[in-house]
Amino acid sequence: MSYGLSVLVSDIPANKEIGLPFERYFRCGDVFDLRCKLEGLLEKGFSHREQQDLRNKVQEIYNWDAIAEQIIEVYNSNVK
Repeated sequence: MSYGLSVLVSDIPANKEIGLPFERYFRCGDVFDLRCKLEGLLEKGFSHREQQDLRNKVQEIYNWDAIAEQIIEVYNSNVK
């Protein structure tokens, strides 16, 4: 995602936290749903706008500096 690549992931809770559009998830363990979603993805393609949105989302949410700051906040809140 950080490279703007198309993704298709199972609908497990950890993946759903990413907040992708509905068509980017397939039902976990459902091969038919995976096939349908892959076919749809190949037909539709991946717009430049969607690529840029994914890159921005990854940079915003999964930025190591921001994550480090959040961890420091958690540690400091438990010190008090």
